[in-house]
Parts: sequence; C-alpha cells; structure tokens
Amino acid sequence: MSIIGTEAAAAVETPDAVATSSSVGLPDAPVALLRLAGDGRLLAANRAARDLLGLEPERLPAAAGDFLWGLDPAALAGEEGVWAAPGDDPARRVRYQREGDGWLLSLPHAETAALLRESARLADGDLSQATHPLLWPLVRRLAEAGGERELLGLANDALAGCDLDLELPQQQADTPAGRRLLAGFGNLAEAIRQAVALSARIAAEVPKVVGENDDLARQSQAQAQALESVLAATRRLLQDLQDVRGELDEVRAAAGRADEDARLGGEAARALAEAMAAVEQRSARAGEVIEVIDSVAFQTNILSINAGIEAAHAGEAGRGFAVVAAEIRRLAERAASAARDVRAIIGGTVEALGQSAESARRTSDVLGGIGQSLGRAGAAMESVAGRIVAQGEEVAAIDRAIADVVALGHSNLEHAAHVAELSEALGQGVATLSDCVGLFRLPPDPMREPRHARVRALAEAGAAQVGQALAQAVARREIDAKALFSREYTPIPGVDPPKHGTAFDALCDQLLPPLQEPLAAAEPWIVFAISANPDGYVPTHNLRFSQPLTGDKARDLVGNRTKRIFSDRVGRSVGAHTDPYRLQVYRRDTGQIMFDLSVPVYVDGRHWGGFRIGYSLG
Repeated sequence: MSIIGTEAAAAVETPDAVATSSSVGLPDAPVALLRLAGDGRLLAANRAARDLLGLEPERLPAAAGDFLWGLDPAALAGEEGVWAAPGDDPARRVRYQREGDGWLLSLPHAETAALLRESARLADGDLSQATHPLLWPLVRRLAEAGGERELLGLANDALAGCDLDLELPQQQADTPAGRRLLAGFGNLAEAIRQAVALSARIAAEVPKVVGENDDLARQSQAQAQALESVLAATRRLLQDLQDVRGELDEVRAAAGRADEDARLGGEAARALAEAMAAVEQRSARAGEVIEVIDSVAFQTNILSINAGIEAAHAGEAGRGFAVVAAEIRRLAERAASAARDVRAIIGGTVEALGQSAESARRTSDVLGGIGQSLGRAGAAMESVAGRIVAQGEEVAAIDRAIADVVALGHSNLEHAAHVAELSEALGQGVATLSDCVGLFRLPPDPMREPRHARVRALAEAGAAQVGQALAQAVARREIDAKALFSREYTPIPGVDPPKHGTAFDALCDQLLPPLQEPLAAAEPWIVFAISANPDGYVPTHNLRFSQPLTGDKARDLVGNRTKRIFSDRVGRSVGAHTDPYRLQVYRRDTGQIMFDLSVPVYVDGRHWGGFRIGYSLG
C-alpha cells in the first residue's frame, strides 16, 4: 500500500489533483506528503507538510536537508522504508517510497508526533507529562510495572542477603504483585523452616543411630564369636556321635558273637542234659540188675541156711555139705553187701546225674535267656545306631545352619561397618544442610503473618468444637470409645483413588459438616477445613470436596476426597502430632502449593486426631 494511505492515494489519482510536471502540488490530505527528487531537492509539499515544516511554497524546490533534519537521499535504501533523524526526538522520522527517479515522502502527523514524544518520555520513566488519553492505560500499566520493579528490587535485595523475612509497605503489600511476592516468600520461608527443623531432628538422631549401630556391631561381633563357638561344639558333637556310632558298631558285633556263643552253649547244654538223661536211664537199668543180684544173693543165703539146717540134720554125713553151705552163705552175704554198695553208688550216681541234668537244663535256659537278651540288646543297639545316625544328620544340618548364620553374622558386621560410614556421611550431610539453610534469615514468628494467625485461631476453635461434639456423642452413647478410636479400615471396592469405611463414619457424617463448613467458608483463601485421625484418615470432607463419584480418576481426585487416607508427608502428621499447632507447606496431590495448619483434637482428654485447615497466601 502507498505511504500516503488509501484516501490520499485516491486524491492523487484524481485528475484535478495530479499533474504531470514536477511542480504540481500533492493532495491536500491530513498526511504530510513531500516529493523528493533524486538529486536531493524537495520538489513539492502538500499543505500538511508545509504547515508542519514551516515551508513557504515559493521556496520550492529546496534542498531536503534544510527542512528534513539533514536528510541525505543516499540514506534512503530500498524501495521503501523509514529514515530516522539523528537525535533524541522520536517524531523526526520520514517514511519513504520509491517513485520513478525520486521518492514520495510522508511525515508523522502532529498527534502521532506528540504520541511518539510522550512515549519516549514514558520509556525514560517520566510519567508526569503523559497527557494523551491513548497513553493513559499505558501510563497506569507502567506505574504498576514500576511498583513491580520496586518489589522485584526489594525481593532481589532480600534474596541476595538470604533474608526471607520480607516486609513491604502496606500500599505495596496490598497489590496483587505484593501479595504474590509475600506468598512466595512465605512459602519459601516455611519450607526452609521445615527443612531446618527436619535437619535439627536428623542431627539429633544421627548420634543415636551411630551409637545403636556401634552397639549392633558389637553385638554382631559377639554373636559371630558365640556362633563360631557353637559351630565348633556342634562339629565336636558330630565327631563324637560318629565315634559313638563306630564303638556301637563294635559292641553290636561283640553282642552278635556273644549271642552266637550263647546259642552254641545252649545247644551243648541241651546235648549234655540229654546224654545225662540217657546215663540216668542206663543207671536205672543197672539198679534193676543189682536188685536181681541182691534178690539172688538173698535167696542163695536162704538156700545156704536151709542147706546148713539139712546138713545139721544129716550129722556127720552132712558136715561137708554144711561147710559148702556156710561158704555159699558167706558168698551170698558178700554178694548182697556188694550189691548194696553198688546200689548205693548207682543211687548216688543217678542222683548226681539228675542234678547235673537239671543244672544242664538250667544252663540251657540261662544261655537261651542270655541269647534272647543279647538279641534284644542287639535290636536296641540297632535302634540306637539308627537314632545316632539320625542325630548325626540333624547335627550336620545344625552345623550347616550355624555355618550360614556365622556367614550372615560376618555379613552383618560388614553391613554395620557400611552403615557406620553412611551414618558418618549422613551426619556430615546434615551438618552441611544445617549450615546451608542457616544462611537464610527466617521470620522469627510465623504468626506475624495475619493469615497464619487467623487460621490458627480458626483451627483451635474447630478442634475444640469437634472434640466436644465427639465427647458428647460418647456420653449420649451414640458411639462407644472403642469404635470412635478404632484404627480398622474396610476398603470400599471399585473406587479409585482408594476409599475406606470405619466404625465412626456415620457419626462424623452427622456431626462434622455443621462444624467444618463455616470454618471452610470463613475466608475466601481457605481451601478446606477438615478433621483427620492419627493415620491421616478423613471420615468427612468439606461438601465442595464430597461431590458424587464419576468414575473419572482425575476428576474424582479433586471432587471427592472424603473417606480417604492421606499418607503424604503432611497428611500422615496432621492427626498424629500433639504440638500446640503445626504449620506446614506442601504440594497437594492436585499440584497446588498450600499451607496446612493443624491443631490436636482431644476427646475427654484422649488424643483422637487433628483439625487441619488448608489455605494459600497468594
């Protein structure tokens, strides 16, 4: 498009306004227009240009540099562009466009020139002389930007000095930028305060950990030594069991041989008894023969007596027969006496044989009993040998287990040494952390921040009201203490994020909303005001966060937060601590950075949980 604009171009194209000679004037348009020849002479200028430059018509043509702030045609490069005159006046600028061998020039409108000059003064920070209405919004924004630059300067100075106790004049503190800056410093200050407290707790615990680790190392060393002693004892026991097993095998072999000898002795005793019985039978037959001999001797003696009597009757004739009869009587008496002696001997012999046979039988019985006893002893020793083998296997298993425990003990010693090194490194790290965070100067009392103080008052009131309401419910027997303080949770199936149910849900759903909702609505910057038990379980959330479930996890994460266990760093502490109050800053699972102030809730003097309020400083 031509630099003279649509209206001016139309005027140029009008036959009455345009002439072919170089002296013909330009259109009488509101835009200052000039025609410049290639040799640097101004050939024509319209009324707006003449008025702007104070150029009389009769002075044309004239040198361009005399009127256009030293314009040199050689500086006009290209078919069109803008040339700015040297100096600080932004209105001294020429827009040019090639026209044959020369150029068609346009100058800024007077109003535009005024805007350019005022804009330059605004850029230099002078806001007092901006009179044009079009610049007033820019002036206001620059004024705000100036305030923000001042705030940034204060923030830079504070951060350069690691000073987080930022104080702003009330006028600046009430601006949106001031509130955001104070919120950012407050968030950072409380985060570092938490880091300082945490590093202090860790620093206090590190010596205990180191001491306990040293005790563990000593106990592990003593345990390893004791286990090595037990291992040596079990190996000696295992060797003794192996020796006993060998000796028992020898005893079993000796018992086996004794059993065999007893068996053979019993058989010999039985054979002897049988032989003596046979001799006794023969002796009995010999006695019968002696009886016959004795009977014959008796009869012979009777016959000799009769023969003597008969010989006496015969007188002299029978004297010889009497002599024979006397001799026969003496032989019969001697035979009878010998028979009696033989009978006595045979009787003694039979009696001795009977006793010997009885003794042989008893010996056989005794040897049989010994054999049985040796058999039972052998069986018992076999059983003992089996048990010794089993005990040996058990002792071997114990030996292996103790060897493993000894190895674990040595491994524990190595780990204890490693833990000691890590504990030392942790101590050094905590010292470094304490030194680093110690660089920052924190506000001495967080309650100097009005919002913190306001929330603390609300939380203390809420904790007292909740504790009183729960205590009255117990007194009215609407719930017993065991159910109210229950830590048992029943998962609610098919819900994500997970939800649970407890024995006190129904009571809390009835009692807590009238107490929590007014506190949640007490200030526009309060996000929630809820109660939680020591596990971080929230039985009843605020109504704005108890919307119906949709099945959309991302949506339900924000819209339905009731009956959830909040196990994040802050969530698990708000109901567990018993500090007068605990102020924490954290990033919520929704991504929002928030402050959380919690106060313990007591029911009849017993710690039930905490009342927490989440809010922002910005």
